[in-house]
Amino acid sequence: MKINPPPIKFIIFSGGGGLLERKQKVTLTQGLNRFEIENIPAAFDPATTTVFFPSTTGVTLQQVDVKRPDKRIVDTFISREKVAADIIIENATDLRGASREKILALIESAHYRRYEDMFGSLIISIESKTLQEMELGIRYFLEDDRIKWEPSLHVTVDEETGTATIEGFILVMNNTDISYARCELGFAEFETQCSEDDTGYLDDLDIEQEAQNVMPRSRVMSQIKNMNKVLY
Repeated sequence: MKINPPPIKFIIFSGGGGLLERKQKVTLTQGLNRFEIENIPAAFDPATTTVFFPSTTGVTLQQVDVKRPDKRIVDTFISREKVAADIIIENATDLRGASREKILALIESAHYRRYEDMFGSLIISIESKTLQEMELGIRYFLEDDRIKWEPSLHVTVDEETGTATIEGFILVMNNTDISYARCELGFAEFETQCSEDDTGYLDDLDIEQEAQNVMPRSRVMSQIKNMNKVLY
Protein backbone atom coordinates (compact mmCIF):
# COMPACT_ATOMS: atom_id res chain seq x y z
CA MET A 1 0.00 0.00 0.00
CA LYS A 2 1.32 3.42 -0.94
CA ILE A 3 1.09 6.11 1.72
CA ASN A 4 2.31 9.70 1.97
CA PRO A 5 2.83 10.75 5.62
CA PRO A 6 2.76 14.56 5.83
CA PRO A 7 5.69 16.37 7.48
CA ILE A 8 4.85 17.36 11.04
CA LYS A 9 8.23 18.53 12.39
CA PHE A 10 11.36 19.83 10.69
CA ILE A 11 14.47 20.80 12.67
CA ILE A 12 16.41 22.95 10.20
CA PHE A 13 20.18 23.20 10.54
CA SER A 14 21.94 26.55 10.10
CA GLY A 15 24.51 24.81 7.89
CA GLY A 16 21.84 23.29 5.62
CA GLY A 17 19.47 20.34 5.74
CA GLY A 18 17.90 19.03 8.90
CA LEU A 19 15.90 16.31 10.63
CA LEU A 20 12.44 15.68 9.21
CA GLU A 21 9.61 13.81 10.93
CA ARG A 22 6.50 12.52 9.14
CA LYS A 23 3.43 10.71 10.51
CA GLN A 24 0.27 9.08 9.22
CA LYS A 25 -2.45 6.82 10.60
CA VAL A 26 -2.52 3.41 8.93
CA THR A 27 -4.71 0.34 9.22
CA LEU A 28 -2.91 -2.95 9.85
CA THR A 29 -4.42 -6.22 8.74
CA GLN A 30 -3.58 -9.50 10.42
CA GLY A 31 -0.28 -10.78 9.06
CA LEU A 32 2.37 -8.95 7.04
CA ASN A 33 1.69 -5.34 6.00
CA ARG A 34 3.83 -3.49 3.47
CA PHE A 35 3.72 0.30 3.17
CA GLU A 36 5.54 2.17 0.41
CA ILE A 37 6.37 5.81 1.13
CA GLU A 38 7.19 7.71 -2.05
CA ASN A 39 8.33 11.25 -2.74
CA ILE A 40 11.23 11.15 -0.31
CA PRO A 41 13.97 13.51 -1.55
CA ALA A 42 17.00 11.59 -2.78
CA ALA A 43 19.11 13.74 -0.45
CA PHE A 44 17.86 11.81 2.60
CA ASP A 45 20.44 9.76 4.49
CA PRO A 46 19.30 6.11 4.76
CA ALA A 47 21.68 5.52 7.68
CA THR A 48 19.68 8.00 9.78
CA THR A 49 16.25 6.72 8.79
CA THR A 50 14.13 5.37 11.65
CA VAL A 51 10.60 3.99 11.74
CA PHE A 52 8.57 4.41 14.92
CA PHE A 53 5.07 3.75 16.21
CA PRO A 54 3.36 3.57 19.61
CA SER A 55 3.99 0.57 21.80
CA THR A 56 1.22 -1.61 20.40
CA THR A 57 0.69 -5.22 21.38
CA GLY A 58 1.30 -7.68 18.59
CA VAL A 59 3.05 -5.29 16.18
CA THR A 60 6.61 -5.93 14.98
CA LEU A 61 8.73 -4.01 12.50
CA GLN A 62 10.14 -6.63 10.15
CA GLN A 63 12.16 -4.74 7.54
CA VAL A 64 12.85 -1.35 6.01
CA ASP A 65 13.95 -1.23 2.36
CA VAL A 66 15.46 1.93 0.91
CA LYS A 67 15.28 2.89 -2.75
CA ARG A 68 17.28 5.81 -4.11
CA PRO A 69 18.20 6.80 -7.67
CA ASP A 70 21.76 6.17 -8.77
CA LYS A 71 23.58 9.49 -8.31
CA ARG A 72 25.98 8.94 -11.20
CA ILE A 73 23.22 8.17 -13.68
CA VAL A 74 21.07 11.08 -12.49
CA ASP A 75 24.00 13.51 -12.72
CA THR A 76 24.62 12.32 -16.29
CA PHE A 77 20.99 12.93 -17.27
CA ILE A 78 20.98 16.36 -15.62
CA SER A 79 24.17 17.31 -17.45
CA ARG A 80 22.61 16.29 -20.77
CA GLU A 81 19.48 18.32 -20.00
CA LYS A 82 21.59 21.41 -19.36
CA VAL A 83 23.46 20.94 -22.64
CA ALA A 84 20.16 20.52 -24.48
CA ALA A 85 18.80 23.68 -22.83
CA ASP A 86 21.88 25.65 -23.96
CA ILE A 87 21.42 24.37 -27.53
CA ILE A 88 17.77 25.47 -27.52
CA ILE A 89 18.78 28.96 -26.41
CA GLU A 90 21.60 29.23 -28.97
CA ASN A 91 19.42 28.09 -31.87
CA ALA A 92 16.21 29.81 -30.88
CA THR A 93 15.20 32.48 -33.41
CA ASP A 94 11.83 33.37 -31.95
CA LEU A 95 10.66 32.69 -28.40
CA ARG A 96 7.56 34.84 -28.72
CA GLY A 97 5.28 32.02 -29.86
CA ALA A 98 2.54 30.23 -27.96
CA SER A 99 5.03 27.80 -26.41
CA ARG A 100 7.37 30.53 -25.13
CA GLU A 101 6.44 30.22 -21.43
CA LYS A 102 6.62 26.43 -21.51
CA ILE A 103 10.02 26.42 -23.25
CA LEU A 104 11.48 28.98 -20.83
CA ALA A 105 10.14 27.03 -17.83
CA LEU A 106 11.77 23.82 -19.11
CA ILE A 107 15.09 25.58 -19.70
CA GLU A 108 15.08 27.19 -16.26
CA SER A 109 14.16 23.90 -14.61
CA ALA A 110 17.02 22.11 -16.37
CA HIS A 111 19.57 24.69 -15.22
CA TYR A 112 18.58 24.51 -11.56
CA ARG A 113 17.86 20.79 -11.25
CA ARG A 114 20.09 18.78 -8.91
CA TYR A 115 20.31 15.22 -7.64
CA GLU A 116 18.58 16.38 -4.46
CA ASP A 117 15.47 17.14 -6.55
CA MET A 118 15.01 13.48 -7.44
CA PHE A 119 12.92 11.15 -5.27
CA GLY A 120 13.47 7.88 -3.48
CA SER A 121 11.15 5.68 -1.46
CA LEU A 122 10.90 3.54 1.67
CA ILE A 123 9.16 0.17 1.87
CA ILE A 124 8.22 -0.69 5.44
CA SER A 125 7.19 -4.22 6.39
CA ILE A 126 5.19 -4.61 9.63
CA GLU A 127 3.82 -7.80 11.14
CA SER A 128 0.54 -7.50 13.08
CA LYS A 129 -1.30 -10.18 15.01
CA THR A 130 -4.65 -8.40 14.78
CA LEU A 131 -6.61 -5.92 12.70
CA GLN A 132 -5.88 -2.51 14.20
CA GLU A 133 -5.16 1.15 13.48
CA MET A 134 -2.03 2.96 14.58
CA GLU A 135 0.07 6.02 13.79
CA LEU A 136 3.17 5.25 11.74
CA GLY A 137 6.09 7.69 11.78
CA ILE A 138 9.45 8.06 10.07
CA ARG A 139 12.43 10.31 10.70
CA TYR A 140 15.40 10.98 8.45
CA PHE A 141 18.21 13.46 8.00
CA LEU A 142 17.98 15.57 4.86
CA GLU A 143 21.30 16.63 3.32
CA ASP A 144 20.41 19.69 1.23
CA ASP A 145 22.25 22.98 1.64
CA ARG A 146 19.43 24.84 -0.11
CA ILE A 147 17.35 24.59 3.08
CA LYS A 148 18.87 26.58 5.93
CA TRP A 149 18.28 29.43 8.34
CA GLU A 150 20.18 32.45 9.58
CA PRO A 151 19.57 35.06 12.28
CA SER A 152 18.68 38.66 11.51
CA LEU A 153 18.75 41.65 13.88
CA HIS A 154 16.89 44.93 13.44
CA VAL A 155 18.05 47.84 15.58
CA THR A 156 15.86 50.92 16.06
CA VAL A 157 17.26 53.98 17.84
CA ASP A 158 14.97 56.55 19.46
CA GLU A 159 16.70 59.88 18.85
CA GLU A 160 14.82 61.63 21.65
CA THR A 161 15.58 59.16 24.44
CA GLY A 162 18.74 57.69 23.01
CA THR A 163 17.48 54.17 23.64
CA ALA A 164 17.84 51.33 21.18
CA THR A 165 15.36 48.56 20.52
CA ILE A 166 16.69 45.27 19.17
CA GLU A 167 14.43 42.79 17.42
CA GLY A 168 15.63 39.31 16.49
CA PHE A 169 14.29 37.31 13.55
CA ILE A 170 15.02 33.98 11.93
CA LEU A 171 15.18 33.92 8.13
CA VAL A 172 14.38 30.53 6.64
CA MET A 173 15.54 29.76 3.10
CA ASN A 174 14.03 26.94 1.08
CA ASN A 175 15.25 27.02 -2.51
CA THR A 176 13.92 23.56 -3.35
CA ASP A 177 10.72 22.60 -5.14
CA ILE A 178 9.34 20.95 -1.99
CA SER A 179 7.24 22.92 0.49
CA TYR A 180 6.67 22.06 4.15
CA ALA A 181 3.35 23.71 4.88
CA ARG A 182 1.78 23.37 8.34
CA CYS A 183 4.96 21.84 9.68
CA GLU A 184 6.34 22.59 13.16
CA LEU A 185 9.79 24.12 12.73
CA GLY A 186 12.82 23.92 14.97
CA PHE A 187 16.13 25.65 14.38
CA ALA A 188 19.50 24.18 15.32
CA GLU A 189 22.98 25.70 15.18
CA PHE A 190 24.67 22.80 13.47
CA GLU A 191 26.91 22.18 10.47
CA THR A 192 28.21 18.93 9.09
CA GLN A 193 31.95 18.87 9.70
CA CYS A 194 32.83 16.41 6.97
CA SER A 195 31.99 16.25 3.29
CA GLU A 196 30.25 13.10 2.12
CA ASP A 197 31.58 11.23 -0.90
CA ASP A 198 29.54 9.05 -3.22
CA THR A 199 29.74 6.03 -0.93
CA GLY A 200 26.24 4.72 -0.49
CA TYR A 201 25.06 6.04 -3.86
CA LEU A 202 25.41 2.58 -5.44
CA ASP A 203 29.14 3.20 -5.81
CA ASP A 204 29.78 0.16 -3.62
CA LEU A 205 26.88 -2.28 -3.64
CA ASP A 206 27.96 -4.00 -0.42
CA ILE A 207 28.04 -0.71 1.49
CA GLU A 208 24.76 0.41 -0.07
CA GLN A 209 23.08 -2.86 0.90
CA GLU A 210 24.40 -2.47 4.44
CA ALA A 211 22.97 1.04 4.63
CA GLN A 212 19.61 -0.12 3.35
CA ASN A 213 19.15 -3.17 5.57
CA VAL A 214 21.08 -2.48 8.76
CA MET A 215 20.57 1.29 9.04
CA PRO A 216 23.82 2.01 10.97
CA ARG A 217 24.44 5.35 12.67
CA SER A 218 26.12 7.68 10.21
CA ARG A 219 28.87 10.19 10.80
CA VAL A 220 26.25 12.92 10.68
CA MET A 221 24.40 11.54 13.67
CA SER A 222 27.62 11.01 15.62
CA GLN A 223 28.27 14.73 15.26
CA ILE A 224 24.92 15.72 16.76
CA LYS A 225 26.76 16.26 20.03
CA ASN A 226 28.33 19.30 18.37
CA MET A 227 24.92 20.93 18.03
CA ASN A 228 24.90 23.92 20.37
CA LYS A 229 21.18 24.25 20.89
CA VAL A 230 17.79 23.88 19.29
CA LEU A 231 15.52 26.92 19.20
CA TYR A 232 11.74 26.58 18.95
